[in-house]
Amino acid sequence: MVKNKKQLQQKTKKTNVQKPARKTFFVYYIFIFLIAFVAYANTFKHGYVLDDFSVIKENFVVKQGTAGISTILKTGYRYGYWNSPDNLYRPLPLIMYAIEWQLWPDNPTPGHVINVLLFGLLCVLLFKLLQKLFAGYSVLLPMMATLIFALHPIHTEVVANIKSRDEIMAFLFSIGSILLLLSYSEKKSTLKLITALFIYLLALLSKESAITFLAIIPFLFYFFYDKKKKSAAFLTVFYLIPVLIFFAMRYRAIGNQAHLDETSMVDNLLVAAPDFFTRTATAIKIMGLYLWKLMVPYPLACDYSYNQIKIVSFGDFYVLISLFVYIGLAVIAFLGFKKKSVLSFSVLFYFISMSIYSNLIITIGSSFGERFLFVPSFAFALALAYLITKLFGMLQKEINLNQLFTSKVFLTLLPLFIIYIGITMSRNKDWKSSLSLYEADINKSPESAHMNYYYGLEIMKGKAMENGEVTKPEYLDTAIFYFRRARTIVPSFADAYDQLGLAYFRKNEWDKALAYYDTCLTLAPGKSITYSNMGVIYFQNKQYDKALAAYENAVRFDPKFSDGWMNLGSTYGTLGKYNEAIAAFKKCIEYNPQNAMAYYFIGITYQNLGDPSNASYFLNQAYALNPSLKGKQ
Repeated sequence: MVKNKKQLQQKTKKTNVQKPARKTFFVYYIFIFLIAFVAYANTFKHGYVLDDFSVIKENFVVKQGTAGISTILKTGYRYGYWNSPDNLYRPLPLIMYAIEWQLWPDNPTPGHVINVLLFGLLCVLLFKLLQKLFAGYSVLLPMMATLIFALHPIHTEVVANIKSRDEIMAFLFSIGSILLLLSYSEKKSTLKLITALFIYLLALLSKESAITFLAIIPFLFYFFYDKKKKSAAFLTVFYLIPVLIFFAMRYRAIGNQAHLDETSMVDNLLVAAPDFFTRTATAIKIMGLYLWKLMVPYPLACDYSYNQIKIVSFGDFYVLISLFVYIGLAVIAFLGFKKKSVLSFSVLFYFISMSIYSNLIITIGSSFGERFLFVPSFAFALALAYLITKLFGMLQKEINLNQLFTSKVFLTLLPLFIIYIGITMSRNKDWKSSLSLYEADINKSPESAHMNYYYGLEIMKGKAMENGEVTKPEYLDTAIFYFRRARTIVPSFADAYDQLGLAYFRKNEWDKALAYYDTCLTLAPGKSITYSNMGVIYFQNKQYDKALAAYENAVRFDPKFSDGWMNLGSTYGTLGKYNEAIAAFKKCIEYNPQNAMAYYFIGITYQNLGDPSNASYFLNQAYALNPSLKGKQ
């Protein structure tokens, strides 16, 4: 039973809102799903972008397909991509990516389609949840809130980027769990409670941020259901079971990770703040930017890192405005708490879901990201729909399907929906590839070291080169310009020096390349890729001993570096160390099973050792992966 209904009836004429027929609701579900589907259908032909490479395309565990699932469950989120300690544990999305790779290897289209389907399903479940919470209200409120959420352009990063499926899944499973919990509270079905807890565990295994729903659920009961506080607390206690299971699985996979190094200023600009007060002031300013992006989701960018958002003190105008607005929101939440107002709930939902991204309590791996607004934006959608529906006095107006789209509420929001879907579909196009994304965003975040670095990478890969060869060398100078800009913004940006070295290597200016590589290793002594890149130069200069030392360092600092093992094997083979070469090539295959050249070189090496049986086996493996290798002998 919804308590808010009694309060509203004191202010508005009492009406008897009829619950629409189940068939009508089914039509609503289809409509909502289609709206979400259409808004993102133009992403289906997009490629891999941003973190898609680290979690899918270049992740050796995911690329093992279903065979990698057991490893995924026992290791950290980035285990298959890098050798650094990992404090993230999100096995469920990785398992899905592994299955997709098994079915459609190196094909991003199914991943994009699945993202959109899951987003559409999430929107339907949100509508169902709002139906339950606002059973005594007009269907206008849940419908408008859901449409605002479905079309809000702030979600483009999450839906258009395959990697961000973790956000969709965590929210989807959390809402599904709540729906089952509400059903249990009405019918006391033990099976539904167990299922609710299991689904919440799936939410946690999708992304750790689902932990915030542990605080949201009690407020949900308090605001919308005629349940005693003890009853709500009792139900929430059950949710500690999946939380404990999750943390046990996480600890078994990655430990407590208390030894992890601090976040780099390149990733989170707040690290560069000189003191606690400056860091706090800048974090408050960033929290204001989040609210602004909810209200005005334009322009949108994939990166806002150092030094795009400036570090400021408490005397900064934007800090004061942000602080004033958040204090105002807190007052709204406090004043409406006893009255159980919708606005109070919306504010609390926003505060709780946003808390882990605020950088006010702990410093996380990023200072600002549009994807962090995915769940909190639901509070914005609900508050806006509530205010407009209330403005027209239609909170309890009985309305049928035909009247829904001719109501004043819908017609008032229609221009906003048109703007939203226009921005969303336009922004989706930017996410087609990494190059198109950075080309679109470099002018929005010109002071971001990351943005300049990434844009330089894509210029070098996408414009200067074709099939691994430099075809338009003039673009190497353009890439160098952006790498230098990234280095200027953050002088300690080791990756920028590494790529400067690579660009000069491709310009055949090897002395400059080695100088930049040396600087990179001074800043990041354990950077495997840099050792490997230096090894290439030494190898081509026939300085095989130096090449061997460089490649040995590459795999020493990153034992899962498949290219490093490949290069080490080639160097061993050149030096006549055939057994060592075979061992290195096999290590390469272990971390990149699709590397046909590794199989080929093992076969050739066995031929040199006079072992035709093994030579034939590995050469046939190579030919199966790449038939064009048959003509190389």
